[in-house]
Amino acid sequence: MTDTASPRPAAAIARLVIPAALAAAVAVLVGYLIFDAAGADFAVTMSGTDSTVTAVQACLAAFLVSLVGGTAALLVARRTARPARTFATIVTIAVVLLLVGPLVGAEQALTVVALEVLHLLAAAAVLLVVLPRVGTTAVTTASTDA
Repeated sequence: MTDTASPRPAAAIARLVIPAALAAAVAVLVGYLIFDAAGADFAVTMSGTDSTVTAVQACLAAFLVSLVGGTAALLVARRTARPARTFATIVTIAVVLLLVGPLVGAEQALTVVALEVLHLLAAAAVLLVVLPRVGTTAVTTASTDA
């Protein structure tokens, strides 16, 4: 068996997921700092509670969600014929669903735009890291299963 991902799934997850999660966190941090400098207040109302989204919270959320997304990418790569397309579709649906939050939770227009852009930055970073690798994972796994 030539596929190192099959016997050691934790290693495969680490090689794919951690770089994607770090890329998402860095992209979100850069975006956050830009919008913060532009005057976004990052004040949101979630479940009736007023709060302010901090840079640490935004980065941590991007990191954690990307860990979940990257792990999902590995599962998709092992179970579908077109893993890159399937994963991109899943990410697109998730981002569309997540874009609703800032629309209903933030009052300042710049904060709404900032939070929407941060969602898109995180998704783009994950896709840029995962898509080139997920196709090769599926091919390698399929060739060793035969």
